[in-house]
Amino acid sequence: MRPLLRRLAILILAPLAGVLALLTGCQGELIYFPRPYGPDHVARWEAGPGTTVVHYETADGKQQAYLLSRTVKPERLWLVGGGNATLALEWSDWLRENGPPRDAWLLIDLPGYGNCQGKPRPASIRRSVQAAVPAAMDSLGWSLPADHDKLRFFGHSLGSAVTLMAAGEFDLRRGVLLSPFTSSMAMTEAMFGVGLGFIVWHRFDNRARLQELADRGNAEIHILHGEQDKVIPVSMSRELAREFPTVVRFTEIPGGRHNDLQEVAAGEIRAAMEAARK
Repeated sequence: MRPLLRRLAILILAPLAGVLALLTGCQGELIYFPRPYGPDHVARWEAGPGTTVVHYETADGKQQAYLLSRTVKPERLWLVGGGNATLALEWSDWLRENGPPRDAWLLIDLPGYGNCQGKPRPASIRRSVQAAVPAAMDSLGWSLPADHDKLRFFGHSLGSAVTLMAAGEFDLRRGVLLSPFTSSMAMTEAMFGVGLGFIVWHRFDNRARLQELADRGNAEIHILHGEQDKVIPVSMSRELAREFPTVVRFTEIPGGRHNDLQEVAAGEIRAAMEAARK
């Protein structure tokens, strides 16, 4: 009987171990979808009004971010993070049309995306954020800590985690998040139907970042999430709103999906940005 049980255990556990090993080894490919810009994409953008390419370097190599401002003397600078398959400049037109006209926007690509060198990892993303913000502020003639209160953040999906990371780095307490997850560890259950957070080493924990903001006090984060989001379940934003009632202002968008909030809820997002910029 024991040899039979041993063989059965091997037959059951060996495939499971193989799946876990595969997920552990290739999870970066499940989280990030880096793309380059076309040969003249950045040049065409830079030829438009109010545009500046911000060059900086980290241990991962040369990086580029993009500063957009409709005024020569902006009142606020927003740090912008897009989703896992998004290039920073893909938010430029929408922000130009819908963002508060008195503000500027720093659109940040992850390492390995666009014209940025390196590979996307939590540590490399942190290094990029740490370098991009002062570089952009220098372009505006601003500095820290003198102009700290002018900073805000705006993130979508994975970009919500990136901008919350920036909030922790620079003590930012006001921003707007679209379709955030609670944590990359919890997302394994949403993706695979079973919690596999223990194997995740690309760890982004929005719940922990919001707890830090709650502990610091005087934070106000506006979260908008589509009711029909099939990528990141709206229940995750509901959880964040329930757990951090003093920090989160939550708006659920009826019929909204993961990648169409900027279209179906443009008015709600504009209102959230105006509230967060005060």
